Amino acid sequence: MEALQNTISVEITKGAMEADFCFKEAYGPEMLNIEDLKKLLVDKGIVFGIQENVLNDLLLNGTDENKSYTVAVGKDPENGADGSIHFYHEQSIYMELEEKRTFRDVIKIPSVMINDKIAKIIPPTEGMAGTNIYGKPVKQKVGKPVKIKAGKNVDFSQSDNTFYARADGQLSIGEKSIHVQPNFEVNGDLSLKTGNLDFVGSITIRGNVPTGYSVKAQGDITVHGLVESAYLEAGGSIYISEGISGMKKATLIASLDVKAAYVNQAIIEAGRDIIVKNSILHSHCVAQENIFCQSGNIIGGMSSAGKMIEAKDIGNNMNTNTDLSFGINNKVKAREKELYARKKEQTENISKLRQLGNSLMVKEKSSSLSTKERILLLKQRNMLEKTIKQLEEIEEELGELQVTIGNLEGMKLVAKGVLHPNVHITFDKYTKSITTNYHFTQVYLKDSEIEIHSL
Repeated sequence: MEALQNTISVEITKGAMEADFCFKEAYGPEMLNIEDLKKLLVDKGIVFGIQENVLNDLLLNGTDENKSYTVAVGKDPENGADGSIHFYHEQSIYMELEEKRTFRDVIKIPSVMINDKIAKIIPPTEGMAGTNIYGKPVKQKVGKPVKIKAGKNVDFSQSDNTFYARADGQLSIGEKSIHVQPNFEVNGDLSLKTGNLDFVGSITIRGNVPTGYSVKAQGDITVHGLVESAYLEAGGSIYISEGISGMKKATLIASLDVKAAYVNQAIIEAGRDIIVKNSILHSHCVAQENIFCQSGNIIGGMSSAGKMIEAKDIGNNMNTNTDLSFGINNKVKAREKELYARKKEQTENISKLRQLGNSLMVKEKSSSLSTKERILLLKQRNMLEKTIKQLEEIEEELGELQVTIGNLEGMKLVAKGVLHPNVHITFDKYTKSITTNYHFTQVYLKDSEIEIHSL
């Protein structure tokens, strides 16, 4: 053993993770035994990761001169994985080629709806400690957590490590926080850089909307410049600072109000009011409630309101044909016609289903029904129930429309300046054409007659 110790050294390498036998001389198998070799390791305090296969190979084949053999190997630590974040919504703003419908479709705004899951935090893992050849633990590196917090209109749920949207809007991911921005802004004109816009929140454009562009928002649309022959649709209101120069192609649709400095050759539909600071020229304007042309004229085109139309002058000295109507608009009339057609169809279906049911029930009393007939009877009863419910819904909507259609009370036209000839005023089925100038005038329906009185 003493001679063995003089010719074999034990070298510790790789931070106590490996031990090597270094032989100065060559040894034949008969000169070695397992107990002596292991004692050399134990004397050095090496107790873990001893490579039995290497020792057995030495006993079988001997050693070479001036050669090292790795006889103990520690277990490396398994470092923990860093935390990560999984996003439920795509964040790229650029449209794929197959998503584009026109060359003006350039970007898509990363959007979420209220209560949508935005992202989930995946926690880091601890990892597992290793062991060196002395049997002592080797500490692992613990994974780092994701450092990001809930920002504006975002909540974080500790129970499922998930961020939730608390408003409809644009998803904005920063280095340290996640936000939902209810408003998307364009700092300038719409162009091929921005393209058409479609957003779940509100949109602000700090410039113009040129011809051919489309802007859709489930909230409001605010344009600080001019709208040309473009398409704007808002779930809220539309605000145009300068005005609309529509060239007979601009279309603006809002669930609430449309407000503009002026309107020229445009189509406007508002679920509530149309409010224009100056003039409405040669346009088609429909407001469910009121049209206010505060300090200008309504000249040409067609304007329709559910309650009131008010302007300074209506028509002009050239007697341009101008149509004004009150009460039910064409969309409501079309809906009424559609409902009546559906009512007739459903009534006929109910009659046919009842006839089928009666014939099957008669047969059931006289003889048993076949399996196919029993299934048919069950389907008939289910279909009859659904059809009756649909008919009730149609009749309920028709009833609401009839109240709207029949209520002309309070509807009037107010001209604070001049009401010119060739202006045609319609209250539902009653129409009056103006043939002379009227000043400071109000027009309304009374006892089935259209009356004109001074303010």
